[in-house]
Amino acid sequence: MTDLISIPFSWDDLCDIIHYAEWKVEEVDEAGCDLEHPNIREVLKRLKYIQSRMRYSPTEEAQKIVIEKYMQDSKYRCE
Repeated sequence: MTDLISIPFSWDDLCDIIHYAEWKVEEVDEAGCDLEHPNIREVLKRLKYIQSRMRYSPTEEAQKIVIEKYMQDSKYRCE
């Protein structure tokens, strides 16, 4: 299992990173190429999930929800 780290991004930072990653993944897909780091699709999904939780919850509550979701998903991957 991968250890979680906490990175202090602002809301705008998170939105910018998601936008840029989506754009680059789409660009690579449209070119018919493979991603150098295919895991970026899963990372992008997690970032979007974090973003969705932050829209409706205070930061501390969103952090707890995200950690719980990650731990649940990790259990399923390890079994």
